Amino acid sequence: MLAAAAACSCAHAQAPQPQPDMVAPAMMSAPMHPDPYIPPAMRKPPRDGASGPVLQYQAMQKLKKRFEEADLDGSGSLSREEAHKAGLGFVEKNFDHIDTAQRGVVNFEDLKAFIIQRREEARSR
Repeated sequence: MLAAAAACSCAHAQAPQPQPDMVAPAMMSAPMHPDPYIPPAMRKPPRDGASGPVLQYQAMQKLKKRFEEADLDGSGSLSREEAHKAGLGFVEKNFDHIDTAQRGVVNFEDLKAFIIQRREEARSR
């Protein structure tokens, strides 16, 4: 019995090992998953079951909360400086495009309209 186990381990050690640079083309185009060893049929959806519009809504609510926290003077709008101080780089970087009325401040509706416009532009490409 011991000899059989030793023979199996020797045969396994001599078997050619796959080379990392010899990846099959199909493997390279497969979408990444946190655990690629789980078959797609057994993968679980996100815990909260959120998808599509629900995720967009949740993201918008988080952004609204951050926007409100960044509004230091409670005016309902952000200046470029408030956006910078709050670390809202997206708002600061796109401030002139968001502030279409050129008031020097943006409210959440301005930001929301800008995000929706960008999403629609991305879909049309």
